[in-house]
Amino acid sequence: MKTVKLYDQDPYATHFTATVVECAKGKLILDQTMFFPEEGGQLPDRGTIDGIAVKDVQIKDGIITHYLDTNTFRAGDQVTGEIDWAHRFDQMQNHSGEHIFSGLAHHYFGYDNVGFHLGEKEMTVDLNGPLTKQQIAMLETQVNEAIYANVPITCRYVPEEELTALDYRSKIEIHEPVRIVTIEGYDVCACCAPHVAHTGEIGLFKIISAMNYKGGTRLFMHCGKRALTYIQKDAAHLDEMYALLSANQDSIVNYVKQLEEKNRLLESQLKAFQQQSLEEKVAQLSSKHDLLLFEEGVETIIQRAIVNKMMDQCVGKAGFFVGNDQQGYRYIVGSHHENMQDFLKQIKTQGAKGGGSPQMITGFIKADRQTIASFFQFG
Repeated sequence: MKTVKLYDQDPYATHFTATVVECAKGKLILDQTMFFPEEGGQLPDRGTIDGIAVKDVQIKDGIITHYLDTNTFRAGDQVTGEIDWAHRFDQMQNHSGEHIFSGLAHHYFGYDNVGFHLGEKEMTVDLNGPLTKQQIAMLETQVNEAIYANVPITCRYVPEEELTALDYRSKIEIHEPVRIVTIEGYDVCACCAPHVAHTGEIGLFKIISAMNYKGGTRLFMHCGKRALTYIQKDAAHLDEMYALLSANQDSIVNYVKQLEEKNRLLESQLKAFQQQSLEEKVAQLSSKHDLLLFEEGVETIIQRAIVNKMMDQCVGKAGFFVGNDQQGYRYIVGSHHENMQDFLKQIKTQGAKGGGSPQMITGFIKADRQTIASFFQFG
């Protein structure tokens, strides 16, 4: 016997009574339940049964199983269930907002929703096509316009003869009675989850970010209280930035761009100074054969330039190791006179990793200075 889905009848109800059909080892099956199970990319409801917390809710072949920490029930017992309304309404707001977004993306661009996940803190939608920043902004505005319109959202099981003539979205092929969620003027989609009764109850829709994903677009979004909390936190951070930079909403972008340009100039000057300082240090090195230098915080491009200088200054090999004994060293070793492939074989005995040409090798070694220096000749 399949479980009666009370959440289909009234998604706003939070209290129900039911009869125990089966129970064993923390698993409880009732004749009917208000608990929505994990299904369709959405998390299960939270709440209690006779005061005992429900840890998980799953569905298989139409039978809904509740998982509890303790279970002293017996078949035939009457129990009382209570839904965590804050959690349920959060899921309803977000899932309904996703329907509007996916419906509009299909309407404007012909894209399908090929992936959906509604978790505790994050909701993602995968579309099978690319979107520009301008298109994403347009969709965000359109979804909020749909929310302001406060149109009805209806959910019903549609007879098979009517379904064949109905144009609706569906991510999977369905082999059971199809529940259709209709948002007037925006979307018609097969869905098993509870939804709000009117779009205005969604409150707010905000796209957080987007990324290219499997040839399409993955979008991260919030609805309702989640969206409000995100915007409030974002606004608080901006207020701090305004105060720190003595800027406002109109001037902060240009101000940050100016800071970036100053930073690039300072970084360029610092690199030039660092390279000049290293070149002076190299000029003071003296050896009848090899040259060896240790430093911290040197970029690879400068490291390579310094090795080239050292190679011109010695008759052996020139090694520049950047790092420290605790974390290891990124190395570049080169020579105009020796085969660096042979040298690479030597330092690999100490766990060095890397590669290169007969003239120059690069890589990483986790060894101390004394061990590294033992591979060089200074006499």
